[in-house]
Amino acid sequence: MNMSSMVAAVQGPQIISAAPGWIMGLLFAAAMVMIAYTAYATLLAAIGVMAKPVRLKARPSHRFAVVIPAHNEHIVIGNLIDSCLALRYPRKLFDVFVVADNCSDDTAAVARAHGAQVIERFNSTRRGKGHALAYAFARLQAGRRRYDAYLVFDADNLVHPDFLSVMNAHLAAGHHIVQGRLDVKNPNDTWVAATFGMSFWVSNRFWFLAKDRLGLSAALGGTGMCISTAALRRVGWAPGTLTEDLEFSARALLVGLRTHWAHDAIVYDEKPLGFMQSLRQRLRWAQGQTQVIVRYLPSLVWTGLREGSILQLEGAVSLLQPFVVLLSTLLLIADPIVVRTWPVRIVALGAPAWICVTLLNVLLPVAAVLRDRRPRTPLRYLLLYPLFLASSVPLTWAAIFTARNHYWSHTVHTRAIAYTQVVGREGSA
Repeated sequence: MNMSSMVAAVQGPQIISAAPGWIMGLLFAAAMVMIAYTAYATLLAAIGVMAKPVRLKARPSHRFAVVIPAHNEHIVIGNLIDSCLALRYPRKLFDVFVVADNCSDDTAAVARAHGAQVIERFNSTRRGKGHALAYAFARLQAGRRRYDAYLVFDADNLVHPDFLSVMNAHLAAGHHIVQGRLDVKNPNDTWVAATFGMSFWVSNRFWFLAKDRLGLSAALGGTGMCISTAALRRVGWAPGTLTEDLEFSARALLVGLRTHWAHDAIVYDEKPLGFMQSLRQRLRWAQGQTQVIVRYLPSLVWTGLREGSILQLEGAVSLLQPFVVLLSTLLLIADPIVVRTWPVRIVALGAPAWICVTLLNVLLPVAAVLRDRRPRTPLRYLLLYPLFLASSVPLTWAAIFTARNHYWSHTVHTRAIAYTQVVGREGSA
């Protein structure tokens, strides 16, 4: 839920203007969309406050391939492998593979030294995580050893010891695609890392957990994800966008497979320290989401209408979130221009709406911290959280105009954090 959406929703139906009727009609229709979307997001937030994660248990029985794509990650790869090999799951039932993708450092050597099997890949044209995973999946599926599912982690991650046990239980329950909860391993570093962490904590509980409890589809988040071999074969891994994870979720929805949410399967991700670095990373995500929308939104809508599937129609609505941001921005710009009495209405309606939504954006991170027992130290940056959210508006606009870009931008990691450092901080684990 964003501030501009609420302002537009409140102002839209009360338009008074000498502007042409068709412009007023478009503004009114856009305001109705804002109201509906805001109401839906508010419903999910309310469910998220009350929701308790479903805790599944099952005897260890599934065999996993843990796949870690890595490009020049010798600094952080060792700690991730160590946390994977420390998983509380029978060692004979999982193997750890590092895909050393176009590496010019000693990532492969470090990975082998820590006990992982290494798949080296060199391809100067098909670069990036999606292609590295495609190469690894093809190699592993053609190998002698059979796996029931594939787990994917980013090289800078750390993994909770019960991650595999939780995913095993989900597979036993018949779930073919499962996303684990994405936490943050460095939320106390800077205000950027802190607010980035808050955005993940809010999404985890008030978006993905809530949707899962309603029987709707979450979305793969690029790391901490589990895909059964059957689902991988049925959907296929054919990355054509910058967000291969979201793309796979959309393709899976088209064949009726939803992405389940595993709130107790936790992976700790490193967030950028600087604002510009975070902008570059989020721009890539926004570009990828725009590419997924162009490729898959019409098919999701058509299939959902044809089959009467709420699952696919809601998946289409979720994909449209960036355009909802754009729509709300356009309403904010257009409304004062076409409405003669705008100064009065901005004071009477706009300001209270901004205040209400700002308060909500401040309260949700606090609620997420309390409900999931996250570290409280980052909350000292709480007042900067709405600013972090607001920066997504120009990023979304930029993504629309640069959606043809398929260049994969590598995020550089410069320090190693051990799992013991993460679980030792205030309120963790």
